[in-house]
Amino acid sequence: MTTFDQLTTLLDALEAKLPDLLAAYPADGDFWMAFAGEADAIEDQAGEHVGVVNQRINAMLAQHGRYIAGIEVD
Repeated sequence: MTTFDQLTTLLDALEAKLPDLLAAYPADGDFWMAFAGEADAIEDQAGEHVGVVNQRINAMLAQHGRYIAGIEVD
């Protein structure tokens, strides 16, 4: 399992790359496909830290006016 510090490093790298992804993929569908490929790889490694990882991803997207719709699951 990936440690919290390793996850933080991966998230920092994704956050730094986000402006480039937005510029490279101006169409929403293309952006979301590219971003999901990166974010899913991190989420797959999150283990018990998945909640914190998801919050961080949502926060970085919100800074750029992008939001993920959530569905409550019981």
